[in-house]
Amino acid sequence: MLAVFDLDETLIHGDSSQLFTHFLRAEGIDTMPDANARDSAFMAAYHAGKMDLEDYMAFSLEPLRGWHRSEVAELVERFVALEILPRALAVGRERVDWHRRQGHDVLIISATGEHLVAPIGHALSIDDSIGVQIEWQEDTLTGAIGPRRPFRDGKVDALKQWLADRTATPERVWFYSDSHNDLPLLQHVDHPVAMNPDPILRAHAQAESWPIYVDEKALV
Repeated sequence: MLAVFDLDETLIHGDSSQLFTHFLRAEGIDTMPDANARDSAFMAAYHAGKMDLEDYMAFSLEPLRGWHRSEVAELVERFVALEILPRALAVGRERVDWHRRQGHDVLIISATGEHLVAPIGHALSIDDSIGVQIEWQEDTLTGAIGPRRPFRDGKVDALKQWLADRTATPERVWFYSDSHNDLPLLQHVDHPVAMNPDPILRAHAQAESWPIYVDEKALV
C-alpha cells in the first residue's frame, strides 16, 4: 500500500516555493525589485490552473544560479527550520502516522523544486519524495529544470515512473491534495482524498463523495 501526499497546504500551511522566495528576499539574496509582484502573479496563475511551470522555476531559481550544491543545501536547511517546520499541519501528520501504522509506504509528490521538497520531506520524517527536477553542472546550480515536472498531468507521469523503478507495485494507492491542479492524479489513484481543498477541489470532492480533511490552521 502507498500513501502519496502533496506538500503545500496539505502537509504544511503555505506555499513552500513562495515562502522560499520571501526568505531569499529577507536574507538579501534575491534583490530583484519586482520579485514579490512577479511571485504573486505566478501564484495567481497557479490557482487559476494556468501557471507556466518552466517560467516559474526559472524565476524562482534565478537568485541561486551559480551556487554550489552544498551552499544551496545549507541555505535550504536553515529555511526549513525557520519557516517550514512551524507550519506543519496536524491533520497531515495524523494521516501520515495513520498510514504508517497500517504499514503503508509514504511518498510526497510536489510541483515544488526537489531542492526544497526532499529536505522538507526529511524534516517531516518522510524520506521518499518527488519534486521538479533541478539541473546541476559539476555541482553548480544552472537555473534550468529537467524533464521530471510533477505538475498537473506530470504528477501522474512522475508516480508511474517512481513505481516502475521499484520492485513491488502497491495494491492500493491513496493521494492527498488541496489543489484542483492535482485532479489528474486524484482521479488516477484508488483512494483520492481532499486535504484543505480549494473551492474547485472541494466541490469536486463533494460531488464524488471523496473524503475531505481540514486543518483549522490552514484556514488562517
